[in-house]
Amino acid sequence: MKKRKQIRGSQTPTPSPSPLPLDTNDLAPECIRVDKVYDWVFFANKYENKNFIPDEACRAAVSAALAAGQRVEVQTAPVDPADVSVSGSIIENGNPGKVLIVWTVPVDVTILIAGVAECSFTVRTQFTDEIMLCVPVGITNDNLNIRATQVIATSGGVLMGPDPFGPMIPLKVVLCKDVQVEYPVKLEVLAKFCFPRPNNIPVPEERLQCDLSLLEFPRQCPGLFPVANCECQGTALARNEDTEAVFGTGVDTEIVTGLSTLRAEICQECSLDDSTWSYSFTDTEVGPTPAPTATGFQPDFSFTYEPTSIDRVTCGEDALTAVGEGIRYFDGAPEQLFYELQIIGGATEGFRLILRNTANAVIFDSGVVDALVEFGECDTFADLLGGMEG
Repeated sequence: MKKRKQIRGSQTPTPSPSPLPLDTNDLAPECIRVDKVYDWVFFANKYENKNFIPDEACRAAVSAALAAGQRVEVQTAPVDPADVSVSGSIIENGNPGKVLIVWTVPVDVTILIAGVAECSFTVRTQFTDEIMLCVPVGITNDNLNIRATQVIATSGGVLMGPDPFGPMIPLKVVLCKDVQVEYPVKLEVLAKFCFPRPNNIPVPEERLQCDLSLLEFPRQCPGLFPVANCECQGTALARNEDTEAVFGTGVDTEIVTGLSTLRAEICQECSLDDSTWSYSFTDTEVGPTPAPTATGFQPDFSFTYEPTSIDRVTCGEDALTAVGEGIRYFDGAPEQLFYELQIIGGATEGFRLILRNTANAVIFDSGVVDALVEFGECDTFADLLGGMEG
């Protein structure tokens, strides 16, 4: 390992910095006015309907094309779920009670004869549902929040229809539906996210048995959202702090004296998303131009590093460690490296930055550098509930 000497010289003093404050995230009871969800159902149905062509000239052209054996195609445009009209009516209050829902779906249709568009028009298909929901006395139609989340409309082509309707257009529509029963209340709560239940309360009357494999349900995403809070939070501020850093690996390792500047805010408000930091190293062993040595010119090891991701944060006693990926810039040239940033509180305030290449070899180690540090633990629901998991 080669030891390099520091260039002597004076440095201009900088104003004394103050530590970066922590954004507190204390858990406390709150009184809120919200829409209480009395029931929540998500389900899907597939409907088939035949529709006549409203334009008389188009009907005649399609009839002639079918009689002549020409190729007749039907194209359906994508349907925006916001364009679906829906109304809900409470037939019977109760737990459960019965609700009638009427859906009107507009589908833009274009008919092509031999590949050429003949006419376009909008077909409005209507469907109804009767479902069982929690609708106690006091809940009205205004408390029903009903919407379509996805519409899939297709057509298999034109069918010859009976007079006087002429050719018919069969439409297949799959509706994904979200139905909620809501009522405004005032609550003092500690809360967590909930999810809809399946539409599993049968209507007490005879109904047709359908093939459930035709239904299309979106997959749930457990563990994806909401993300877990950090268990601790910390900030670090260093401006031109003396650093004796290690560069390279193996026989190419060099100890370089320089100055470190770091600004880091990790898990502000106890959220990993509210994290940011940046670092720069200034080599103080070189002057304005590289100095010649016995083996060539002495290089300038100054660089900056910007993280592109903060993958996870682990917490210890009065310290935290953030790991992820980022880019180091030497003379403007980017290099993708993995990092490990430690923020150390307690009696020894400072930080340590370790950079590794894609082979997981350490190519930079700042050592422990003095910094102004603020560190605090985050309250979690488990803390409030005595370690019990909800």
